[in-house]
Amino acid sequence: MSKVNFFCVGVQKAGTTTLHNILSQHPDLCLPEKKETHFFSNEDLYRKGESHYLQYFNHSKPYKYFGEIDPEYSYFTQSAERIFNTYGKIKILFILRNPVDRAYSHYLMTKRRGLENLSFENAMYKEEGRINNKEDNMHYSYRSRGYYLDQILNYEKYFGSENIKVLLFDDFTNNTKDCILDIIDFIGLKDFDFNTETISNPASHPRSGYLQKILYKKNIFKELVGNLIQSKETKRRIAEYIEKINLKTIEKENLSSSLRAEIYNTYYKKQILELERKLNISLKNWKH
Repeated sequence: MSKVNFFCVGVQKAGTTTLHNILSQHPDLCLPEKKETHFFSNEDLYRKGESHYLQYFNHSKPYKYFGEIDPEYSYFTQSAERIFNTYGKIKILFILRNPVDRAYSHYLMTKRRGLENLSFENAMYKEEGRINNKEDNMHYSYRSRGYYLDQILNYEKYFGSENIKVLLFDDFTNNTKDCILDIIDFIGLKDFDFNTETISNPASHPRSGYLQKILYKKNIFKELVGNLIQSKETKRRIAEYIEKINLKTIEKENLSSSLRAEIYNTYYKKQILELERKLNISLKNWKH
């Protein structure tokens, strides 16, 4: 393999898992088996160098294209420069979701993991004071991850607007096949008959809140297991399996129209107007 050809850098809670599962079907494309390696957003991983990163890819077949889908890369600003320094001006894809919906979906995920006790409204308001380290930034950055304009401009600085494609989550959800064809044309892949009926990350709730806290919070049990199992990959797979059997699918919780309007007007109204002008598209469905 010569180099990675493209990255889908975001955003979180905007269909990137579904995109990963669909694009993985293409015979000419290799994506890491582990979605979201976090290599370019994690300082410790990045220090290990490109040779370590390439170990995430399957080298047993003569793939023509390589890529990664990791929504952390849009939010953690240093990722853009690191990707550019490693692979130069390659293709960059964004999928953007209504930032109010994105924030609420992120909030529900953190709540499901047993890490959130505040109301959504309070969590949005108190965000800045709660983020004291990288782990807090992963879990509680509901509001700031929705400031998409800064993220796009950061990538334009390195890759140029001609190498960046922006899609909307609603279009991807409602017209998945057309969006996938648009994406593979952007990447340079040949046509392929994808199965686009897959649904990833449905709304869910833990059967045991205590078990979720064991998985996501620091505790003695995790430390003991961690000392017994040295492989981080093995520990990751075990945690994913435990969470999978602990979660049950539920009806999605919806925001009230009044709270939705309040969040939009307080945090995103100006940002969305600026994004509309930048992208020259209508975002009327994001305005409440």
